[in-house]
Amino acid sequence: MRASSGSSDTRAVLAAVALSGTLLPLNSTMIAVALPDIASDTGGGVAASSWLVTSYVVAMAALGPFAGRLGDRLGRRRVLLWGLAAFALASAAAGAAPSLGLLVAARLGQAIAGSLVFPNAIALLRDALPEGHRARGFGLLGSAVGAAAAVGPALGGVLVGTGGWRAIFLVNLPVVAAAVVLTLRSLPAAAPAPRPASARGQKPARWDWAQPLRVPVFGAASGAVALSNLAMYGTLLAVPVVLADRPGWSAADAGVALAMLSVAMIALAPIGGRLADRRGHRLPAAAGLALLTAATAMLAAMGAAPSAAGLACALLLGGIGLGLANAAVQTAALEAVAPRHAGVAAGLFSTARYGGSIGSALLLAALLGGGGEHAQAFFTVAALSAAGSALLALRLGGPPRLAVGEPATAAAADAR
Repeated sequence: MRASSGSSDTRAVLAAVALSGTLLPLNSTMIAVALPDIASDTGGGVAASSWLVTSYVVAMAALGPFAGRLGDRLGRRRVLLWGLAAFALASAAAGAAPSLGLLVAARLGQAIAGSLVFPNAIALLRDALPEGHRARGFGLLGSAVGAAAAVGPALGGVLVGTGGWRAIFLVNLPVVAAAVVLTLRSLPAAAPAPRPASARGQKPARWDWAQPLRVPVFGAASGAVALSNLAMYGTLLAVPVVLADRPGWSAADAGVALAMLSVAMIALAPIGGRLADRRGHRLPAAAGLALLTAATAMLAAMGAAPSAAGLACALLLGGIGLGLANAAVQTAALEAVAPRHAGVAAGLFSTARYGGSIGSALLLAALLGGGGEHAQAFFTVAALSAAGSALLALRLGGPPRLAVGEPATAAAADAR
């Protein structure tokens, strides 16, 4: 599907994709403030209720490529609508769950449905935006997703305080309803594109969902997002642990400090997208990830005793770098592959992103499980990861005119 060139059509597509895409980060962060109440009400304990977080992240990471491939085969709009409907049903089941076991099962249902939503929404946005405008669109989407993740804990606190922990699941129902309406209005139905045979008349490979992995630029972009996410989420997780051991710092102070990273990233994402559209992907991606490297190196140098000014400078610098880089990296990944593989490519890219987040949690448990004593070692690993992402970003170029290894006729036939 190619959207009309009218700006109103493009904005409608972006609104539909953004509303669908923000369901996932919102539900990732809202639940954090509800865990104590869930543990108390269900009798499962905080450790047991942590499965509500773990199952969600692991399922999203594992299923994204398969959900994207399903959209490539059956139609992305159709699979997106299936995912939204399933997300609503799973949210309603979670809101009515009488026990922790059934709540975990419903939460897993949310993750499975979410895996259908996100990669297909991303692929639809890639299809709808013309070349030279995609990074700007992904930058705006990144701002919306980042804002949803940032407001999740505050919104969750309000909902739990007024309606109990079940309200954090039931609030999804009107959001899903609005996303379905926007999707039906802005994304016209399209039949799945035919699977093109090779130039020699051979049948396409059965496992062609792995095709994006054979494209060097896609591999570099996926590696860059995995390593940069390890550095970013590692910082978000580690700073409160480090500050908890420092006199004069409260949990509220840590939250304000981390907000500097999030606000800078959200504010700079559209600018990074516009820069990528004008100058190619390599410049904003490599420059932004170099800033992230500098930020985490500053944190490593301060170790377990960061100053207020030094911490603020490092987090602000890291947020600026991520804002500049994220849209360029994502656009480079999706424009590197043939249009008919956009769904599975979005799923694989999402898996790489989640892989970095999971890696940061494991690193936190290994080095900071007992407190902030090993903060310098932790942030050194984060800085090395950020540096690796910056090096990989140097392999990204401008938007390719034709996806690697795809005949022009096949690429044109698949654009939908």
